[in-house]
Parts: sequence; C-alpha cells; structure tokens
Amino acid sequence: MNLIKKYMHIILAIILAAAAGYGVLYMINLNAPTVPVTTAREKLPIGTVITNQNIKIEKYPKIAVPDDAVFDKNQVIGKTVFEGPVLQDDIIRLQHVKDNTGSLVALLNTLAPGREAVDLPSGTATGLSGVAVGDKVDIYGEVDFIDQGKAATTTTKVAQGAIILKVPGGNKDASGPVDVEGAYVVAIQPKEAENVNNGIVKGKKFSITLLSPEVKK
Repeated sequence: MNLIKKYMHIILAIILAAAAGYGVLYMINLNAPTVPVTTAREKLPIGTVITNQNIKIEKYPKIAVPDDAVFDKNQVIGKTVFEGPVLQDDIIRLQHVKDNTGSLVALLNTLAPGREAVDLPSGTATGLSGVAVGDKVDIYGEVDFIDQGKAATTTTKVAQGAIILKVPGGNKDASGPVDVEGAYVVAIQPKEAENVNNGIVKGKKFSITLLSPEVKK
C-alpha cells in the first residue's frame, strides 16, 4: 500500500497523459475531412468483372485516400480486376482494373503471358481435389499411333507445366472466376496447343498431375 502511495503521482501523470493523447486523436479524427470512395464489398480476385453488387461507397479520411482512388463506382462497373486480388473493404484504385478485358484474358495475361488458354473436356481429373487457380500441372492425353500396321492408342504427356486458370465448379482458393461448365481451363505453350486441341476434337481422354511447388518449369 505504501508503495502505491509512493508512486501515485507517477500513475496519475501517466493516466492524464494517456487521456490527453486520446483526446487529441479524437479531435483529429472528428475534424479530419472525409471523402466518399469505392471499396470492395468482398474479396475481388484477378479476373473478376466488377458489378454493383461487389462494391460499395464508404467515407475515408482524405489524407488516407490514394491519388488514383475510384470515387465514382460507375468508373469501374463492367471492368475487370487485372491487378490484385483486391481484399474486402480495400479502396479500389484505377490501377486495379482494365477496360475491354474479359476475365479469362485477364487471368491469362496475368498468370501466364505468352501462353494459350484451352478448356479440357469435362470429367478431366474428377478425382483430383485441391487444385486451385495458379497451380502448375502436367497434362496427359491419349495419342493415336500405328503399331505393326494397326491403329493403337497410348497415353503420353501432351503439355508440361500448364497453369490452371479455372477449375470445375468454382474456385478452390477463391483466386479466380467460377467455371460453370465443369471443366479445367489451362494455359499451355503454343507448341503444345496443337496436340491438346487435336485430342479434344477427337474425343480423347485427358488427365492432369499436380506438380510440387518446388518443380520449376
């Protein structure tokens, strides 16, 4: 008890200083001018075509608003998230979006520039769970050949290190748009596209193998 009395003046000084500090912060926040800006109502992955439903207007302190913030939500409705993802409640900036860009084009240019996008037949790798947008896979497909004068079929690797752009039934990690067709969309090298597309046209079956993150392609 004596110890508390001895340091009571110090304790009171700390309490008064803290109260004064909170008072200053309160007055600053009270008097700081705010501006309405467009923010994300939810996480907006790369490739999202922005609609009125996934954005909102909120007031932010003017000092905290970046120069390229979007003030009028009509500036971004219908545009595609090209740089992101934009997290929930984040201020949407002009650098986040691009015009005249389909969601698949945005994904292709962002995740796999210089490659071609192909959709594998529905049912490919139905038993392989956990594959997400951005993962790398090897693609195996049926290939026809002639064996001792007779037509035969074998399975071989038709694309190496393909990048997943869409997954069947939605996004495993919410980082890309939903594929309502139930098929994988992958980005492959142009030289591999001919073999894959030939197999698709001929109704061949495909399978994919998920690569370890350590595997460099």
